[in-house]
Amino acid sequence: MKIVKILSTATLLLISQISFAEDAKTGEALYKQSCAVCHGSTGGMDMAKRIAPPIAAVRMHYISTYSDKDSFVQAVSGWVEKPDESKSMMRGAIRRFKIMPPMSIPKADAEKIAAYIYEGDIDKPEGFEDHVKEMHGKKRSERQDKKHEGGMKHEGMNHKGEMK
Repeated sequence: MKIVKILSTATLLLISQISFAEDAKTGEALYKQSCAVCHGSTGGMDMAKRIAPPIAAVRMHYISTYSDKDSFVQAVSGWVEKPDESKSMMRGAIRRFKIMPPMSIPKADAEKIAAYIYEGDIDKPEGFEDHVKEMHGKKRSERQDKKHEGGMKHEGMNHKGEMK
C-alpha cells in the first residue's frame, strides 16, 4: 500500500512538471505570436524605433508591485484583457506610445503569456540597463537587487525582471 502511494505521488509530480514545461513553451510561443512584434527587442531602447515599451520594462515595472507569480499573472493578464490608463503601471509609456489596444486573446492564453513573462528567458534590448539607470536611478536597481536576491537567473535578466 505504501508503494502505491509513493508511485502515485511520483506520477502526479512528473505529470505536473510536464504540464508546467508545456505551459511555459506555450506561453513563450503565444508571446512571440501575439506580443513580441510590439514589445520585443527590435529597435533597442531608441523609442523612435519602437511602438511599445520592451517587455523587459513591463516585467520590471509589474514585478515591483506584483512580486509573486499569481498576482503578477493576474495583473498582466487583466491588463491585456482590458487596458485601463487609470490602472497603468507605466504612465510614461502611455504618454509615449498611447494606451495599448485591447487584445482578443483568450484569458487562459493571456495567463500563459503572463507566466512566461514572469519567469521566462526575456531578452533585454540593447541599452536597457543604461536606460533603467538613467530614467529610474541607481536606487531602484539597488532596491530590486535586495528585494529579489537568490532569484533564478536567465540570460540577461532573472525571473524577477532584474538586470544581471
